[in-house]
Amino acid sequence: MGNTRTAILNYLYARNQGGLFVVRMEDTDMERSDVKYETSILDDLKWLGITWDEGPYRQSERIDLYRAHAQSLFDRGLAYKCFCSKERLEAMKKASLDKGEPPRYDGTCRELPRATIERLEAEGAPYVVRFKAQRKAVTFKDGIRGDIHFPPDHVDDFVLLKQELTPSYNFAVVIDDVDMEISHVIRGADHISNTPKQIMLCEALRKKPPRYAHHSLLAGKDKKPLSKRHGATGVGEFRDMGILRSALFNYIAVIGRSVHKEVMGEDDLIKTFSLKSLAGSDCLFDMEKLLWFNKEHMRRMSVEELLADTGLGTNYGDKVAVLRENARTLGEIRELLDIFEGTDISHEGLAYLDAIDSPGPVIAGLRKILLDGRESTFEEIVDRMAGTTNLTRRQLFMVLRILITGRVNGPPLKDVFRLIPKDYILERLRWSDQRLSLH
Repeated sequence: MGNTRTAILNYLYARNQGGLFVVRMEDTDMERSDVKYETSILDDLKWLGITWDEGPYRQSERIDLYRAHAQSLFDRGLAYKCFCSKERLEAMKKASLDKGEPPRYDGTCRELPRATIERLEAEGAPYVVRFKAQRKAVTFKDGIRGDIHFPPDHVDDFVLLKQELTPSYNFAVVIDDVDMEISHVIRGADHISNTPKQIMLCEALRKKPPRYAHHSLLAGKDKKPLSKRHGATGVGEFRDMGILRSALFNYIAVIGRSVHKEVMGEDDLIKTFSLKSLAGSDCLFDMEKLLWFNKEHMRRMSVEELLADTGLGTNYGDKVAVLRENARTLGEIRELLDIFEGTDISHEGLAYLDAIDSPGPVIAGLRKILLDGRESTFEEIVDRMAGTTNLTRRQLFMVLRILITGRVNGPPLKDVFRLIPKDYILERLRWSDQRLSLH
């Protein structure tokens, strides 16, 4: 959902500003990249209604471009070959972490004599290409957080090209940004520490860096980064559980923002979007809030639209119109159809009937009314039965709800009663009678 939020915010800003929205696939890490991930990302964007103007560009198809820029920096003395072994680098990293310091390269190969470099190359020694970082402070104005300052020693000599001569993340994105003339980059706060490296690279390339804006990260209710332990975390999972595209888009677009109203369609979200409305502090992803958004969007849809989204025919129109008042997802609508199409009684319903004092008269009275041949409304049934039982009116309503719908909660009984076949209610009555007779 963090990636989804980043995509939505960039999309809204591009559309609000009349700009272009570009999709790029950072797929140069062969171990973590697979075409199935790209397909999944693009399918999610399409389902959310996010259209892109350029791309998808794939970094794996632009390797020659990155190598050419690295060679240019090397020729200008702004990059160098580093022959340090992985073991030495790991030991250096461990030593820094043991001292509570961030891992940094110590510059061993920064000024190697030319003869040493030629000897190592002749021996076929593996190497990476590192950037010669300038020892200077970096300050930039974040579009969300304002001025951010980094001290002169923050940026070390980071890797541009790895041993297989594929680009590092920080190098590839900068080359892409300047090559594609990207004006704004909106991304998560976990990228703030990368920004001074990228600004230095832009300056070395004699290009103006984009304007950066770092949005807050999503956290679960325990205030820890959103992950699988918090439940559904991917667009596909929310789609499968019956969350509407418009509701998920709406919620992600306003979470962590100051807005004049919460429930909006895409046009309003685009029109009202601004970076200043985004908060810098982490924000909670609240599943209950998303379900509230979904319910609100379902209420605003026509019955025909709901039927299409639930995959139901027009003969379900009256039932769906009633059920959407209680359902929070498309999945719950499909589940609640059991009220009209089944005769089961839920475990909660059976437990209530077992615990209640004498539901037998209600069962007998309801059966008599259903079999007398007259059409009765639910209100008439309640009036006729009110004086035939010792149950309170609240208890009577609950017993009737269980006997009529098989559930302890659901849509208003006056609305669903007329849509449930009498045979189904009679079967529930027979089953309840049989169960109670065993006690």
